[in-house]
Amino acid sequence: MVKHLLILLAGIFAAQFATSQETLTDLRRIGGAFDDQSSVQSTSRIDVLKHPFIYVIDTLELPFFDDFSTYRIKEYDANFDDPNVSLKINYDFSVNGANPMALDYMTDTTYSILKLVSGQLIPQSNPTLFITFYQNGKPVGQDTGWTNVITEFDQGTGLVTFDTLLAERSIINEPDTFFKVADDNTLWTWPIDSFDSLRSIPFINNRFAKTPLTQGVATFDGTKADGYPYDISSATSFGLADVLTSKPIRLDSNMENVYLSFFYQAGGHGNYPDEEDSLVVEFFDVVDSNWRSTYRLTAPAEEDSNWTDQVFIPIDGRKYLQSGFRFRFMNYATLSGNFDQWHVDYVRVGKNRDTLADDSIIRDAAFVQGIQSMLMPYHSVPYSHYLTNPAAFEADDASFTVVNLGTETVILIGLQYEIIDPSGNIVAGEITAAPAVDPRTRLTTIFPISDSPLFPDLGTAYADFQIRSRYTSVGQENTYYINDTNVNTQRLRDYYAYDDGTAEKAYGLTGAGLDLAYGFNTPIGDSLRAVMFNFPQILHNDNEELPIRIMVWDDLDSPPIYEGLQWVDPQYTSANEFFRLDLDDPVYVQGDFFVGFRQQESKKIYIGFDVNNNASNHTHYRIGETWFESNFNGALMVRPSFSKDNLLSSDETSPQKNRMVVFPNPASQWVQISSEKTLQRVTLHDLSGRMIKQQNGNQVAFDLSGLVNGIYLIRAVDEHEAVHTQKLIIQR
Repeated sequence: MVKHLLILLAGIFAAQFATSQETLTDLRRIGGAFDDQSSVQSTSRIDVLKHPFIYVIDTLELPFFDDFSTYRIKEYDANFDDPNVSLKINYDFSVNGANPMALDYMTDTTYSILKLVSGQLIPQSNPTLFITFYQNGKPVGQDTGWTNVITEFDQGTGLVTFDTLLAERSIINEPDTFFKVADDNTLWTWPIDSFDSLRSIPFINNRFAKTPLTQGVATFDGTKADGYPYDISSATSFGLADVLTSKPIRLDSNMENVYLSFFYQAGGHGNYPDEEDSLVVEFFDVVDSNWRSTYRLTAPAEEDSNWTDQVFIPIDGRKYLQSGFRFRFMNYATLSGNFDQWHVDYVRVGKNRDTLADDSIIRDAAFVQGIQSMLMPYHSVPYSHYLTNPAAFEADDASFTVVNLGTETVILIGLQYEIIDPSGNIVAGEITAAPAVDPRTRLTTIFPISDSPLFPDLGTAYADFQIRSRYTSVGQENTYYINDTNVNTQRLRDYYAYDDGTAEKAYGLTGAGLDLAYGFNTPIGDSLRAVMFNFPQILHNDNEELPIRIMVWDDLDSPPIYEGLQWVDPQYTSANEFFRLDLDDPVYVQGDFFVGFRQQESKKIYIGFDVNNNASNHTHYRIGETWFESNFNGALMVRPSFSKDNLLSSDETSPQKNRMVVFPNPASQWVQISSEKTLQRVTLHDLSGRMIKQQNGNQVAFDLSGLVNGIYLIRAVDEHEAVHTQKLIIQR
């Protein structure tokens, strides 16, 4: 009895000790976009200048609705050959509708002379010059004048003589050439009022909120759109973080019962806000051209990540009921990472709203989640492996999750999926039955997949296919159709992945000499050539100073079949990007295999962790001679790669091969960036991660004047969404 008790206590102690070795923590960074805008404002329209483009922002009509099921924030990334781009030249002045390069003129009427055959001189007043002056393309003043060139016409001889007076005024046209970008169907803009490039937009996603109302939320936290924290100078830095601003809306004083409404959730899968954190709503005072705080939310004292009741805020008074009204959401948070999260959803503005009756009932059927992957249990597999044996990877069935937010049953007509290749062709699809969704109910529909193969051979090394889920439902119980379609991307690259590409948390192990092993199964024998890691930068961690040794096993009860020759230092990755570590030599694997590392130091080495997909049964760590299975439900962002030529996958950074040329380096006044690949976007960052400059295009030059000496990072995204990073030294 004593012996059994001792064994039991030892088992309990070992389990508790093992659990204490692994940790989940909040991220410092999440996913991203770009920055840097300035603007010229008017009550009916806003023109945003981002040289050489002028972005026209039109005024919206009611009703306003966004459930963030699609991305509807205006981006400032136009190209010259876009169909909505036209040439615009801003002149300093015009004269009678013309735009001369220069004008000399008199301020009083001048006269020309007609000399008759008889010798009589007849003075004739010269035409009036109507001059309009412009600033940034807008009229700012007018003047009248007359030419300073006097002509005399002799009827007898037919000769014309000229006499030029000393001009009283001289003006020169120095035109600016821009490209005018017509507006689109977006609803929101970046923060453009304060000319503050430090402010950014929230993260539009379908991952961080718990039980989202419909697909998509706007997540506010302490990170910018590029995924970097606003301020890492202090762990406790606090202040204004994300801002989401509506486009101008056309209101008028005759409107009644105009309300803004929305739902919110504190924390969700992310970090719960503290007592001092807040979510703020501000209205734009059209009369005084000022923003005014209207509503402030603080987190409940007891942690509660449920969705709140719908919030209604009245929009009333002549300051707001005018064309050009805007509203915005802002959060005040810890600025040193992905902290203090608020999730906003189902934003509406309308007139004649009854907050106590029908309008508090939402009549909408919507996707909560479309098909995430046709491959089980993976989100991605190597394209070459799939083409060898599609049936070995394809799932037997697929599922949708839809919600009926209304009070009457809704029939989803033609619920179906379609697989679309990169050229826009539908290559597979299937229609299921028309399920009935009861009032205020979520329904997950599972149906078998009969098509095979789902993804054709395109003759390329990799391919991305869209999985479009959709249905048709009409009538009063489904007011909004924009959320009746869901699109996800099935990536067939060179790696296996359980994760969906978005990390909500970070996973770490404590203990020197610990081994981490992540299990996969490949039915196709092939040479493993690299392991890709998402190494997020977490507050207080030192990943880049904690060496690891890459390991590969085919059986955790046996020694590793590969062990790296050298210890290597992990490198932080931006947001949801990956860092590729090549093996010293390829390792042939088939069937079950495990990839991972041994850590040299006791400090935690953090790895991105996807809480929306569970691969915990594949996650193992070893203490001494004993392997333990992870206690945390989720998927590590670790991917074994089989690429033979260092093919960069989406969101991957490779230190071994960099196709980007940075010249000169070190640089003093300017630097030029080029690539054999087509670059979509190039950004310049300081070592804190703050974006300093950005340009689009394949030939980019940055003016470095005004930047202090030191080390900077240049980050480029090519046409395949691969990420290239290179250090730049500014030295004078």
